[in-house]
Amino acid sequence: MKGSRLMAALAFGVLVGWGVTLYAKDEGHPSDTFKQYCAKCHGEDGRADTPKGKQMKARNFTDADWQQSKSDSELIDSVTNGKDDDMPPFGKKLSKEQIESLVKNDVRSFAAKK
Repeated sequence: MKGSRLMAALAFGVLVGWGVTLYAKDEGHPSDTFKQYCAKCHGEDGRADTPKGKQMKARNFTDADWQQSKSDSELIDSVTNGKDDDMPPFGKKLSKEQIESLVKNDVRSFAAKK
């Protein structure tokens, strides 16, 4: 009886530790996809304070007013099809799921950062 309680407690502890580890990894923004395709212009901090970002007048993702003015579908469209002459299209390089993840998990994650 004591052995089964000890095993249950140990198993619970392992599961909690594993969950905390996964949660911590999930909080690791920006994603590798963002770093590969977006950070050159928008910066890893989302502020667009990079040489290329300044040259291209890239969007600062930490701008709360801008974040509130754009819907996810507008941002997904911009990433997929490009925007104006400065934002290239990524619809042929990235899957629909990757683009949705970039918008919902990366671009939106910069909203609260100042």
